[in-house]
Amino acid sequence: MSLLVREQVDGIGFARILEAEWKRLWKRRAVRWMAWTAPVAALVSTKYLFSQNTTLDPGLPEYATAGNVPVLALAEMLITVFSGMMLILAGLSVTEEYRSGQLRMSMLRAVSLPKIMIAKWISCLVFVLIQLALYFLCTVAMGRLAFPDPATYPLFYDAGTVSYAEGLLYNLAYYGLSAVALGVLLAVFFWIAALGRSSTAALGLGIGFLLLSYVLPIMLTYFRPLLEAKVYLRLYFSSLLMIEWEGLAAMLANLHGLQYWNIGILAGYGLLFGGTTVWIWRRRDSFE
Repeated sequence: MSLLVREQVDGIGFARILEAEWKRLWKRRAVRWMAWTAPVAALVSTKYLFSQNTTLDPGLPEYATAGNVPVLALAEMLITVFSGMMLILAGLSVTEEYRSGQLRMSMLRAVSLPKIMIAKWISCLVFVLIQLALYFLCTVAMGRLAFPDPATYPLFYDAGTVSYAEGLLYNLAYYGLSAVALGVLLAVFFWIAALGRSSTAALGLGIGFLLLSYVLPIMLTYFRPLLEAKVYLRLYFSSLLMIEWEGLAAMLANLHGLQYWNIGILAGYGLLFGGTTVWIWRRRDSFE
């Protein structure tokens, strides 16, 4: 791009680009349908937890009560519904627009590709965070209405027992960590979308990443007797998917010092894939 165009790019406020990408996101019918994900998923997960309670001892952390329903319900849906939502949003916002030529039109309006990608990432993340907040509110309401409310209940990994009020703070911390993990996963999917030249390719690569993130830790369990507990857990939680599935609760319990380890893994994924994605789009921007 010429120097004159670059000066025009610098003159375009990032807030305007972000607003345009947010509006563009909501123009998609699939996204508008996904806006109903939170209440539907909350209903499905709480119904499952209600039936699961009939087979569990009330003293177990897995036993659903009014206080822990938000965490138990999210643990069921984080690596499936919310992770899948991230993959779909990345495919729609990046791969599909690049294939159809919409990104080229943006460039002709003197907007750099890296700025567009960052705005798209923020827009998709905000959409999912809204869904996460709605999911939290729905599960809190359903927990109060349909589940027992004991004076205290146990947390995962022997982290102690909490009252409903104390558990609410725990739930908020869990959802906060979930938001960070989802943001990192979205950065990975944006990297995959940048590589995929078609929506089918991006979807296949994304599913492959999720499967690999699940299969490798499962294979590691066969070598567990050969490894120290601390080493095994750190290798196990090198998988982003396993951090979402079990690692968030382990972080809050600070099991074997996993709090800092998992934060480091999340930061590593974010810096590696986020930085690589920006580099890819800068090269394409310069080439175009």
